[in-house]
Amino acid sequence: GMSGENAPAKAPANDPLDFKQEQNALRFIRPSRWLALDIAGKPVLRCNWVTSLLASVVLWGFIIWAMAGGSTTQSEVGDWQSWVTINFTWLYIGTQDVWFVFVLGLLFTKYRHIKLGKDDEEPAFGDYEWFSMLFACGIGVGLYSLGVQEPMGYYRGTGYAAKKIPFDNDDQRAQQAILITLFHWGLHAWIPYVTVALTLGVVCYRQGRPMTIRSAFYPVLGENIYGLVGDLIDALSIACTTFGVCTSLGLGVGVIATTMNRLNHNINADSETVKSLIIWCITAAATTSVLCGLKVGIKNLSQITFSIGLIFLFSLVLADSPFFLMNSFVQSMGHYLQWITVLGWDCDTWPQWTGVVTRADNGWGSKTMAYLTWGRTGAYDAIQAATAAYTAGEAGTTMLVANTTITANNIATAWGSTTGAQWIDYWTIFYWGWWISWAPFVGMFIARISRGRTVQQVIMGAFIAPCIFGFFFLTVLGTLGIKMQRVAELALGNDSGAVDWETGAVDCAKMGYTTSQPSSSAAIELANQGYYALACRAGNDQILDMVEPYGSLSRWFQLLILVGVILYFVTSSDSGSYVDDLVSSQGYEAPPPFQKIYWACTEGALAQALVTMGTEGGLKAVRSISIVAGLPYTLAINFMMVALWRVLKEESGE
Repeated sequence: GMSGENAPAKAPANDPLDFKQEQNALRFIRPSRWLALDIAGKPVLRCNWVTSLLASVVLWGFIIWAMAGGSTTQSEVGDWQSWVTINFTWLYIGTQDVWFVFVLGLLFTKYRHIKLGKDDEEPAFGDYEWFSMLFACGIGVGLYSLGVQEPMGYYRGTGYAAKKIPFDNDDQRAQQAILITLFHWGLHAWIPYVTVALTLGVVCYRQGRPMTIRSAFYPVLGENIYGLVGDLIDALSIACTTFGVCTSLGLGVGVIATTMNRLNHNINADSETVKSLIIWCITAAATTSVLCGLKVGIKNLSQITFSIGLIFLFSLVLADSPFFLMNSFVQSMGHYLQWITVLGWDCDTWPQWTGVVTRADNGWGSKTMAYLTWGRTGAYDAIQAATAAYTAGEAGTTMLVANTTITANNIATAWGSTTGAQWIDYWTIFYWGWWISWAPFVGMFIARISRGRTVQQVIMGAFIAPCIFGFFFLTVLGTLGIKMQRVAELALGNDSGAVDWETGAVDCAKMGYTTSQPSSSAAIELANQGYYALACRAGNDQILDMVEPYGSLSRWFQLLILVGVILYFVTSSDSGSYVDDLVSSQGYEAPPPFQKIYWACTEGALAQALVTMGTEGGLKAVRSISIVAGLPYTLAINFMMVALWRVLKEESGE
């Protein structure tokens, strides 16, 4: 098979490190675990049956539960997510910072010269191939699906607009919106990937172990990785990977359907059939790519995908005003460097406490934040008792309205406008859980393609470089989105209460919008000119609206968005299935085609379950699962960091 070729030359037949040969892989696998099944002389299965069974039970169990349970499934996992957020925000936020400091610190040690491979090995891939593969695998469709939508949510999102850094006017609020977006897609986001990649790369290529997640724990757990602990680590990795990829697939399906509808109005973007077709077409494409292997399928597809992203980005910059966009990029980099410490350690302590003490609904479930909190939450009862004892004419009225809830308005008047109680659950913690759930597969994929590079090259090229490139992409999209919203406000937003820059609230009816569509004469004319009030538009429409002002180029941009999302979708899906497959066969690099198809289809079925639950509900369910699965994986990456430190010391002869 062509998959998994990473050494430039064909390995000799007796090379003990050639894990495409079954006997080499079997030196690291307990006989009781290995399932080898042939039908009519053709290999059908070559896997660790414990790992594969555990992962399959979790994934198919969820698929069946989701299909059968629908909205009850969604509110149940929504409660799990809120429980994790309310009680473990500090852990998610803190660990991400520790990893970040640790990995950047490696650049200042002698360990930066250690190679992921033997000391005389050359890099397995050229720089452009390498970077395009790791970027296409690591970012996925998020740049397109959230690039305009996310900063818009922070800038003008009624109830969800953030207040993270001090600002005195709307220019600074706009800058904050871009800053928080960069924070969520920046160094903190790529850090789980690079930690996994470095550990696996050094352990597997220097110490001759097969490439599977459990190998990364050898410096900490020793021979125990061959037993049940290793099986659990690998099974959790497969489940995490598949849930993580499907979160992106769910996001991507909506964008693809909406874009197809924009280019051809006969396609119904909300139809379940359309979404299912999209999922299975993409699954088929990803399966084909995986069957072609790393050298042919995944590599070529990644380069095309990455190049199309570049064409879209630079055409957009040139079509608009390049100097305005460069101003925004330079300014945003400065804000990132200035505020990264404050944002990186911010746990929304007081907004979350206020949410607990005022019995705020946790957003998606019906249970309140207080119900899900560990520890003392009795303050609400004390406030209730005081309110009941209040005597008319005396001082000291309550902020409670109708003796039940404390309204956000009362608090904003007393304490100033603040970030919402559920904000960190909805955004930062979701992101950290999402990036962590992608870590096993992107980390392993980066390790696979980084053979022959040094620790320093991996940190610079697979950590710092993709962040800076992603920053440029996101700043351009976010800036153009905010610019369009401001054009709409200048044209339509003068009625009192239409826009409140301080809280970020916007009243769409007062701007001439009804159910996300322009309805007043002025709003309709503005839309004909190519400008929309983006904050009043549906999320998936925003990136398509953003390219409308460019005349005959607009359709071309929308086509590039469509092709870009489909290809990013396929490259994430194929690298996800590729890694699931390698992990299930415990590092044996020539697993049978049937096995590859099985993992690709499991991924497709999970994405299908999301659509059946309704994309909104299904996405929320998978977002929640990503966060919940990210919790044990956070602990795993902490152990991995210790393993990396030990193996680097060992390799430099200490």
